[in-house]
Amino acid sequence: MPALHMETISPRRPRGSVEATTRFAACLQRLSAVGCRLVVTAPSDWRTFARGLRRFPDRRIEVGEHGQWEAAYRAFVGRTVAPHEAGSWRVLAVDRDDHVIGAITARFFCGEVVLEHLHVLSLLESTGPVFREHCELAVGDVLTACGRLQRTPAEISHWAVAPGWHAALVAVTLSRAMGALVAAFDAPLVLMAADNRRGESARLMRLGGAPLGLAGRFSLPPFVHHASGAWIRLLLVDAPTFHVRSDSAPAADLALLREHAAIVSVA
Repeated sequence: MPALHMETISPRRPRGSVEATTRFAACLQRLSAVGCRLVVTAPSDWRTFARGLRRFPDRRIEVGEHGQWEAAYRAFVGRTVAPHEAGSWRVLAVDRDDHVIGAITARFFCGEVVLEHLHVLSLLESTGPVFREHCELAVGDVLTACGRLQRTPAEISHWAVAPGWHAALVAVTLSRAMGALVAAFDAPLVLMAADNRRGESARLMRLGGAPLGLAGRFSLPPFVHHASGAWIRLLLVDAPTFHVRSDSAPAADLALLREHAAIVSVA
């Protein structure tokens, strides 16, 4: 997926050098060395996601800049706005010319869960009614469990990296950056749709994921998403387990993200 040019972006603010004290810090150091950096955009539906936004009091409130990064992302992925995106946090990797070269998105529901912001439900539209009902019930079980355990229901999706010699570095940095962002919320349980044919399911299950199931009775099987041709398995990833198995340092990595990435919001 080619990175496309964005005509105007607000001037970047200077960032200090990164000491490689964690794996994420090492990624940031290497990313900076090749002239790239991270930008985080907060949900544009700021009323629904106000409780999550308040976890970032140091965010930069710049409506115009937020819109410019949104346009840059839209050019990068080559598609129109989807319903879930108003509720999305988005981590962008950008090069020295402000081209978007990679992105990953997430939703964190600190208050009411607005179902239109859940991307996973839109993937089920072409599936059979029985399977779709089982998936919806399984998602409902997750939301209920999060409420009971005072954990944050979340969803991560749309991880994309432009091809190139530094694609592997961008990919791992985005993954680590999202792990840092996750650490700002209360022990999230994260819904993810993984493409089985790319080995994503196996990798995520090694890092704390498990197939989404229905009330512990059975795991939902993979299904074909006809619009993309992907063979998808729905997973539930336990964030604390992910941090342990990926050898991350959640508190330190979140501090690094706050310090070295511009966090841009509309309110």
